[in-house]
Amino acid sequence: MDSYYSVFLLVVLLLLTFLWMHPLSRQIYIRKLPIPADAEYIWGHERNVFFGQPGQFFRLWTEQFGLAYRIKAAFGAPDILVLSDPVGIAHLLQRRVFDYHHSNVVRPRIARFLGKGLGWVEGESEHKRMKRLVSFPLRAESIKAMSGEIRDAASRVISDFHQFCISRKDHSTSEPINILQWTAKATLSVVGRAAFCHDFEGGNSGDAVRILNARRQGVIPIIQYAAFLTLMLLRRFSFLNFLPILAIQSQAIAKDTIKSGVAKEMVRRNKELHSSSQTREGNDLLSILIQAETEGKISTEELFDQISTFIMTGHEATTLTLGFTIWELARNPVTQQKLRDELQSFAAEPTYDDFQHRLPYLDAILKETLRLYPGLPYMERVSTKDDIIPLCLPIKTEYGECLTQLEIKPGQTVLIPIIAIQRASTVWGDADVFRPERWLEELPPHELLCSGWNNLLAFSDGPRSCIGSKLAIFQFKVIISELISSFGFKATNDQLTLKISSSTQPYMVGKEKDGPQLPVYAYAL
Repeated sequence: MDSYYSVFLLVVLLLLTFLWMHPLSRQIYIRKLPIPADAEYIWGHERNVFFGQPGQFFRLWTEQFGLAYRIKAAFGAPDILVLSDPVGIAHLLQRRVFDYHHSNVVRPRIARFLGKGLGWVEGESEHKRMKRLVSFPLRAESIKAMSGEIRDAASRVISDFHQFCISRKDHSTSEPINILQWTAKATLSVVGRAAFCHDFEGGNSGDAVRILNARRQGVIPIIQYAAFLTLMLLRRFSFLNFLPILAIQSQAIAKDTIKSGVAKEMVRRNKELHSSSQTREGNDLLSILIQAETEGKISTEELFDQISTFIMTGHEATTLTLGFTIWELARNPVTQQKLRDELQSFAAEPTYDDFQHRLPYLDAILKETLRLYPGLPYMERVSTKDDIIPLCLPIKTEYGECLTQLEIKPGQTVLIPIIAIQRASTVWGDADVFRPERWLEELPPHELLCSGWNNLLAFSDGPRSCIGSKLAIFQFKVIISELISSFGFKATNDQLTLKISSSTQPYMVGKEKDGPQLPVYAYAL
């Protein structure tokens, strides 16, 4: 079977190479923009981008050409506009985001990974409809009201982790652990309890194990060379999205596991609980979704897609943010102790309001982790209408002309290199250094910063920014505070490398086949 797909991909490769050499049409309207000189004949600049560290080449090209330029796509696909200009990004994300859709590469991937929920939908009216439907349980007031539930769910995992560390006390500094296994349990438990009134038993239930295992299976194939070929071919032949190719369809493993298992059980149990009532009084996300389905406002398919979307997005990104934070704190023991001291300054556990307003160093650590390791390293959109993108800083063409705005035509792919923007040395100075103190100092000039949450794009920006950001931030603070208050972490000698599999995934150099991991030494205090 594998040989069949290999032959198929080879045939398509040869066909596309022919089309590249004999193009039927070419878009020329952004050709005034500068372009790197090292494009490959078949791969354009995309092979360098794929196999380099996320953001690596975009940082180099931005320093060379400025905040807007173009790169060559693979197989002669139209040039890609790379946009790092804060004013241009704000224009696209805040004012015209509904005119820029997910590309034929990205949108099917969202459907596979999450389902056809809020992150997948296009069009202003449909997006607003979905957003109104799910917004109530994700407001600050709702999260505050269920803060006790969130703490309880996190504490169950922390208790299990404590027992684990005690049981291996003699090996705490000789055998590292993959902290992602524990942060994944914690975040899945919190999302299950807070959004769906479901107990994942500290990440140990059968459903939890199946979901976590499925996601691990889904990210490993992306590092293979076949994954690169497949992603490049998708720009030319979007029908490949629907063929049984491992590098593509493996992204759906976790979503399919949720929809065929725990989602059905959640819905069945919720309906049974309310079967004797005339009205549904639950304010959790699941009850609201089921009520909407009962009233005919959403289909059963959308109900399950929304459940899958919020389980995956609710725990995936925060799992990684927590993991990267522990990884960095293990490498920076002074910073780790400084955070521990701040947490121990409270006579009791910090309250919801304490987490919002009285833990500045914890806030700084969260911001610094999201600056270095945004869950979404790149954002890719395609214009559906004519547009004029304004620029903060003019771009000089090879003919000496200065462009203060960019003319955009329908079909133009625009890539926003989030991780490169947030690691720009021209803005942040020691951009690759984990230094939370920068957030307690004077920030770089406002005109150089994006307008998203705390001048970052970790939650995107504008009408399509992450609707669950408040829950993500609060659960991060609860979990990290319990971990740092109860455990110490030390670094291993492993070297980190980053790969992209829908989100920013950590691998260890020489151990890529082991899948995503962040090994640290852990011991109970």
